[in-house]
Amino acid sequence: MSISYAYHRPLPIGGDLAVQSDPGPRPWNAHHVTINAYRRSTAVAIGDGDSLNDHDHASFYARIAAETSAAAAAHSANAAAGVHAARQALAISFAEEADRSSTESGAIVAGLMTAVVTDWLIDLSWTGNALAFALTSDNAVHALVRPNPATWALQPVQHRQVWREHSGPPGDAAEVLDVRRLLLCSDGLALPLRVGEITRIFSREASAPALCAQLVAAANQAGALDNLTVAIIDLPTTPTAAETATEAATSTSRRFLLPVHAIPSPGDHDAGTSRRGVPADAGRSSAPLLHAA
Repeated sequence: MSISYAYHRPLPIGGDLAVQSDPGPRPWNAHHVTINAYRRSTAVAIGDGDSLNDHDHASFYARIAAETSAAAAAHSANAAAGVHAARQALAISFAEEADRSSTESGAIVAGLMTAVVTDWLIDLSWTGNALAFALTSDNAVHALVRPNPATWALQPVQHRQVWREHSGPPGDAAEVLDVRRLLLCSDGLALPLRVGEITRIFSREASAPALCAQLVAAANQAGALDNLTVAIIDLPTTPTAAETATEAATSTSRRFLLPVHAIPSPGDHDAGTSRRGVPADAGRSSAPLLHAA
């Protein structure tokens, strides 16, 4: 999108999401943000279209990439599956464009970032130049995806997982972070602000919509040269031992009060999706593992 927009909504896993996008003083790319939820998985995708050839086509392909990736990722709880599905959808669209060569079509999407958030996992997959940061309960900021030299959407897909709680065997080397807030953004934000300034603003005590606005404003003030798109996800907190015991005692009476779409089942994940580290009770029909703060 080449116009300014912002929205704020709750998530089915608890917590909420804020998004803000701004074309900046000299807009270059067309962006599109899509959120898709399926049972206990919520996927957020930011498509980044390259406007060098045709801005209308760039906006159209950014929308295809974001919407396809978010839908596939939410249903499979696998961000990489979402990005690969988006690339396949783009390839089909490119093939239908008889008046455009494959080279021109390949450059029309500059990047795609997709994140899947569940009760126990943050699954990231991206292609091109995008960034992701996590704020943990001790107010430390972790750069999950750092800026890289510019690449295009047809380059290999990169993937990273962060477990929100440790449930594997002793000595399991899985990365575990007690993430409270997740930031996804386009590379347009990193160019004027750098990673240090982004993390300084991101660690402030403020609401997700307020932080989105502050990041966009700071980038514009610093001389942004590209569209600015920021998505901040506030995650529900991990229950204490006492809360977990209380939840177990009341789960039977509450079990049938949950909406149907909130009840997970073993079939929620594709056969190829790893279940390593998933809590043993993650598939039961009881209250969510984590509670909104």
